[in-house]
Amino acid sequence: MRDKIKKHVGFLFALGAAFLYAFVVIIEKAYINDISSEKMLFLMYLGGGVGLYIIHLSTKKRSSIENKITRKEVPKIIGIVVCELLASILLIEAVKKIDSSLVSLLLVFEVIMTSLCAYYIFKDPITKNEFIAIILVVLGSIILNFKNGILSEIGLYSLLVIAACFFWGVENNLTASISRKEPAFFTSIKCASVSLLYLIIVLIKGDLSLNYPILILYGFATYGFGILLYALSTRYLGASKSMLVFSFSSIFGALLSFIIFKEILTYTFIVSAILMIIGIMMANSDIKK
Repeated sequence: MRDKIKKHVGFLFALGAAFLYAFVVIIEKAYINDISSEKMLFLMYLGGGVGLYIIHLSTKKRSSIENKITRKEVPKIIGIVVCELLASILLIEAVKKIDSSLVSLLLVFEVIMTSLCAYYIFKDPITKNEFIAIILVVLGSIILNFKNGILSEIGLYSLLVIAACFFWGVENNLTASISRKEPAFFTSIKCASVSLLYLIIVLIKGDLSLNYPILILYGFATYGFGILLYALSTRYLGASKSMLVFSFSSIFGALLSFIIFKEILTYTFIVSAILMIIGIMMANSDIKK
């Protein structure tokens, strides 16, 4: 009974994270022509880091032992920060070139990369439903990037999104392997570290003006609280199953793109979305058991 409750709690955490994280692409698309990529990401990760650290300080139950970083965990934490940095760069470059609805839908590849990394690197078994889900998502992506039987130009930029998903897949598994860390504290350190790296890039470029401070608040809601909910969900579901639920972020993001940016809804997109949604639901069926 307790295990079922934990799974339901994990499911709700992951679904909440998916909804909040869906706004990342929307926000980046809305501001990409007004502010540099590095400054935007600096402000958003800063918001995530500061906001979550405040949550950490306001939490009564804080364990210094739980938050103590061991020597064995240092390489993992460095890997997490590097993967987050590379993934965010690749994603925002794709956002510059293609519709946010397409970018959002392609982010479903994160579930594939997480499952494959879990299987090949961390020896986490892939179920039959997960395998079918992977096939459906890949098939949906192929259809999405073809037009009149020919690979469209957007296909090249789509590879940037898929590459970003690879780095997030590695990061998700690394995060799960040290998920006993107090989530607000650990996620705040990660966001702050990535924010610092982007600040260095901003300073090198000499772009010192502080435009659009609202991005700090947006960063807290998406990169901060959204990622925190995901980290919490991994405690109950594990990396692969948490990502299966979190992958609904792609659908949320695509729908938001059509509503906010009035992007054109094509038949190709609809077919691809249906295949990907079926794939997600197939994989999620394992969680409910």
